[in-house]
Amino acid sequence: MKRGFVYIIGVGPGDPELLTIKAVKALEKSEVVVYGKLIPEEILKYATSAKEFIRIEKRHRKEASKVVLEKALEGKIVAHLKNGDPSIYGGLMEEIEVLRRYNVPFEVIPGVSSITTAIIRAGRSLTDYSSGYRGFAVVNGHDERLELIEELTDKLGLTVLLMPDLNKVKKLEKKYDVLIVINASRPNEKILTKLEDTNIQDPTIIYIFKKLE
Repeated sequence: MKRGFVYIIGVGPGDPELLTIKAVKALEKSEVVVYGKLIPEEILKYATSAKEFIRIEKRHRKEASKVVLEKALEGKIVAHLKNGDPSIYGGLMEEIEVLRRYNVPFEVIPGVSSITTAIIRAGRSLTDYSSGYRGFAVVNGHDERLELIEELTDKLGLTVLLMPDLNKVKKLEKKYDVLIVINASRPNEKILTKLEDTNIQDPTIIYIFKKLE
């Protein structure tokens, strides 16, 4: 049986202009494009050879990976688009494991991370020796314990929360400086220094800064 090929492509945080040249070249070769609801439709125009565009409505990695595998086993060149960079909470290793199990060749194409994009859009930096921020941690803000987030922030000076639990953030902002970036690099981007709503549904990254004396 002929095996196809899979491109796992990081498409950046949302602004189509942040798509890499390598990502565009891979899209141009692809016959099938699998993508989620947060992927900007403008990016699809680069898939000039594609005959199938499959949108996964639910944010379910296993469903998307199943479709990617099925199409690759049909001998198709498949582009699986992922927000930001696929190596950061993108389910990358699980998908690679499945492709290897079925001997499907693949290539992972890095993307511009939403973590770096969002903080730059807010006029800040992840590291700043002159201000005392010498490192940072990135954690799943929903799953990690509040105590661990506080410990990391106290030690490193900065903790980045992806998929944040906003109720935890309300507690954290009593002790730390908080920077909230919603829809980074998109037309409806919003930057806050105080949590106004605990029911945010859009993609949100929250930076917890240790207050420096």
